[in-house]
Amino acid sequence: MIIAELTITPLGEGTSVSKFVKEAFKAIRATGLKIELTPMSTVVEASSIDDIFRAVKLGEEAMLKLGAKRIIIDIKIDHRLDKDATMESKKRAVMEE
Repeated sequence: MIIAELTITPLGEGTSVSKFVKEAFKAIRATGLKIELTPMSTVVEASSIDDIFRAVKLGEEAMLKLGAKRIIIDIKIDHRLDKDATMESKKRAVMEE
């Protein structure tokens, strides 16, 4: 499983960008991938890197449709191949005592 943390931010759109983030999140959620919204980013879990990049593209396109003129995209990807890792298993590994 591939886990990616995405931050897609429009620049020059004022102090609050929540309307842009909301539309990007809706577009990413519509992919059907497992996602988790955090206060600073969206985490996506997928079986292929293509699915991750498709989610990013849809998020960016949603912001473009709202009129964003400049967008910054940060992506952090964890593609672990030695064992099956999921968002939940990563959290459990930290929370277990």
